[in-house]
Amino acid sequence: MMDREKEVERLNEADRHIATGELAVSKQIALIEKLKQDGHDISQAVKQLHDFQNGLDSMREHRSHIVQMIDQIDRGLA
Repeated sequence: MMDREKEVERLNEADRHIATGELAVSKQIALIEKLKQDGHDISQAVKQLHDFQNGLDSMREHRSHIVQMIDQIDRGLA
């Protein structure tokens, strides 16, 4: 039997990581806009943004799995 409390802790941790990832994406978008305005090459900054977005997608997918596990525990299936 899975421990619901531990899964909830994992969910809270995932939410914190997602919030951090969202902040990083927002900051990177702002940086790209500033670099563009100042006439700088943005190719590396855009690559970094894509890396941040891919990481955020992975974190959200992981969170979804945790939510599914909690649901299974609640229904007595895990």
